[in-house]
Amino acid sequence: MKKIIGVIFLCLIVGVVSYFGTYYLDQLKKSGDINITVTFDDTKTYVIPSTKKMSKEEALKEWPYIMEIENSLDGKGLYQIKITDTEGSTITRNQLEYSLYLDEKEVASGKLSQIKDNVLYTGEINGKIKQKYKLYIWVTSDVEKDDIYEYQLDFNTIKSGGPGF
Repeated sequence: MKKIIGVIFLCLIVGVVSYFGTYYLDQLKKSGDINITVTFDDTKTYVIPSTKKMSKEEALKEWPYIMEIENSLDGKGLYQIKITDTEGSTITRNQLEYSLYLDEKEVASGKLSQIKDNVLYTGEINGKIKQKYKLYIWVTSDVEKDDIYEYQLDFNTIKSGGPGF
């Protein structure tokens, strides 16, 4: 009988130590808070600089939409860059392609009409880091001279390991 009580007591101790050890390691991974700020080089809405039909190579010579993301605290954060068309746009997404660069490296590209739920890109940022983005959007089919495409970008942010978007 003493052996059974000893085994039960030992199992209980191992279970409690395992629980709190796992909890402690999980808290170490999630440690730190986040403070993510976004700075736009231009206004919050942006009109593409040219409505002439062009290739990607030509588009990359145009002026991009530039923004910077900074996490000033120690925690790791996740974010989504969301794009929304403004009401004044007369060019549809079917006529547009995009290319997104993070610190001079392309991280996303394709047809603007194929993005889902307006989420252009999902990324992560470590603590005390700045990231610089450049977004190029260009027309891939013939449009009228007076047509425009205006959009705005929004950011959703969460702490890594927290609830989802």
